[in-house]
Amino acid sequence: MDESRLSFFRRLISSPSPSGFEQPAQQVVREEVARYSDEVRTDVHGNVIAALNPGGKPRVMIEAHCDELGFLIRYIDEQGFLYFATIGGFDPSTLPGNRVHIHTPNGPVLGVVGRKPAHLLSAEERGKAPKLTELWIDIGASSREEAQQLVPLGSAGTRAAGLETLRGDIVTSRALDDKSGVFTVVEALRRIHERRAQLKAGVYFVSAVQEEVGLRGAHTSAYSVDPQIALAVDVTFTSDHPGTSKTELGDVKINGGPVLTIGGHINPRVYQLLIKAATEAGISYQVEALSGRTGTDTDAIQVTRSGVATGLVSIPSRYMHTGSEVVSLKDIDEAAETMARFVLALDEGTNLIP
Repeated sequence: MDESRLSFFRRLISSPSPSGFEQPAQQVVREEVARYSDEVRTDVHGNVIAALNPGGKPRVMIEAHCDELGFLIRYIDEQGFLYFATIGGFDPSTLPGNRVHIHTPNGPVLGVVGRKPAHLLSAEERGKAPKLTELWIDIGASSREEAQQLVPLGSAGTRAAGLETLRGDIVTSRALDDKSGVFTVVEALRRIHERRAQLKAGVYFVSAVQEEVGLRGAHTSAYSVDPQIALAVDVTFTSDHPGTSKTELGDVKINGGPVLTIGGHINPRVYQLLIKAATEAGISYQVEALSGRTGTDTDAIQVTRSGVATGLVSIPSRYMHTGSEVVSLKDIDEAAETMARFVLALDEGTNLIP
């Protein structure tokens, strides 16, 4: 992948965006998508919405959520230790020892998630995941007064991990759920813009907020855009590492290509058009069959207004909701190309009726 594109990806990941506190990441998104669109706006909810060829038909929305898991500082004790609530769904057992950044008006404050040392745990405690109430954040302060000068109550935090390469195209970072999705959708928009002479549809890019706390930005942005077609991008589980089951998850692997979902929340014609786009590009794709909800913004978008013809393109990811999620740049590149080709093939006569 081109270094300039990786530079944008790194900036996106390094810009914090816990649900409800997405502004730094959304500023990076706004600056980037302005280069590939005719108009950009941010709604009162915080969703960034960019339009390319807004008068085109049909209206298609390409979307991913920019928010990530985080922490909210709720209490500081007399010794200067910070107690927190989680933003989004954490496994508490993945938290002790994590380095975190608390984002304040004066910049990030480094901290460490603390827990009683293993040597001091009782036999019963060793066999259980810690409770969130048993964890705290240590910023090196020696008193409540010192800590409060550095970190106001209500400050939001994130894990401190950034983007690093494991091997080849495989990278790791916090917040790849779903900044890898936002990056994919920006890449799709960039490629559509490069070939806009072929474009007939009106394209609406959305970097949505607050997915991790209830698909909230998808609700409001889809209502505003009022698309006929929408593609959402998120990460999905892989079955290519120990402790997973192909019989439960299907056969999904890193570097296997984009994952296309089929099921009740997916319009069958959109699904077939995505397969056609990937096939014509010579891109290998994987299939995720879901009998019920997808757990992504697709679920909210599909039932907006009188209904939207939805598709879901997923990036295979290992170790979701940890500080070291893993994805492949190859899968991201191929997902973006599949989406761009899908959009460029749409016209006013595209049949969406199942």
